[in-house]
Amino acid sequence: MRILKRWTAGLTSRVDWMVSQVENQEALVNSALRDARQSTARAKVQLGRVHQDGAQLRQRIQNEEELVETWRKRAIQAGEKDEAKAIECLRRSKRAEQLVVQLTQRLVDHEQIEQQLIKDVRNMEEQLRALAEKRNLMRTRQSRAEAVKTIQGNAGVISTDLDDIFERWETRVTEKEIAGSCNIQLDPLEENFVSQEEENALRDELNELLGNSEE
Repeated sequence: MRILKRWTAGLTSRVDWMVSQVENQEALVNSALRDARQSTARAKVQLGRVHQDGAQLRQRIQNEEELVETWRKRAIQAGEKDEAKAIECLRRSKRAEQLVVQLTQRLVDHEQIEQQLIKDVRNMEEQLRALAEKRNLMRTRQSRAEAVKTIQGNAGVISTDLDDIFERWETRVTEKEIAGSCNIQLDPLEENFVSQEEENALRDELNELLGNSEE
């Protein structure tokens, strides 16, 4: 019996957890969106640093290329007076030239990595937009489904309530119309003329009936 109770309790806890997960789907998606935004932001920061490193590499290459030419010119200037000094200038020019080659290769590798990082960041941003759009779409569908369910569930009650409201409204309007018609005051002179005209018309109709009966 105890084993059954423990199993039942465990199953109930599992079901409660599953229900809570279903109810918190939007919260889970929002959490995933926050994580995705943070990851994308970190990737963009790193990409910015990589871009700065590339700019520094290009500047170093430019500086070393200028040194190559500078040491060559110095070698030419010192060649006529001091051969050893001229040779040392050429040696330094060669070292600068070798460094240019090394830095250039590093820049090529660096640019390849940078381009891949740019693509990765763009993909992350696109996935982030797609996730946000899907979240918004699901929000809209859920709101619509809940609204339809509420309307369908309360349709009979709402209809009855509205019918009662319209009936009471119509009753009040009718009462006001009747009260307004009763309060209409006729002009005494006009009422006298109308009464006399009605009496004359009836007298003429009576005379006509009497004349027809004699014939």
